[in-house]
Amino acid sequence: QRVSNSPSRRRPGQEHHSPQRGIAPSDAENMLVPLSQVHKAIDLERQAYDRLLLLTLQGMSDLKKSEDTTVKISSTLDAVTADSEEKDRVQANDSQLIMQLSKKLETLLMDNEDLRDQNDTLNNRIIMMQGDKTKQAHHFRQFI
Repeated sequence: QRVSNSPSRRRPGQEHHSPQRGIAPSDAENMLVPLSQVHKAIDLERQAYDRLLLLTLQGMSDLKKSEDTTVKISSTLDAVTADSEEKDRVQANDSQLIMQLSKKLETLLMDNEDLRDQNDTLNNRIIMMQGDKTKQAHHFRQFI
């Protein structure tokens, strides 16, 4: 008889029945099992337990490695996010400064154009005045 069929291995709600046909339930409880079979069953259970323990330990090691990797990736992500936010702030400040400088440059260019126009006007007036002086001097010489 296998140990897994023993009464201590029954699942809750599982009816007790004899592993061998023709034996009444009360006789099955009183049946003797050779000690070598009990030892074999215990050895099999111990081997299964050892396998499960080994798998659990390996799983824990893999889990620890995965957690370490996750922590590293998370910290890297945090650093990259912070760096990206800083670059965005710098870019926003640079954009604002560029806009201010562009407005100032536009104002200066317009002022420069106005000054050139004024300069041209003054130069034309000077030329006209010199022309008038020349005409007056010519008139004056004819008069004398």
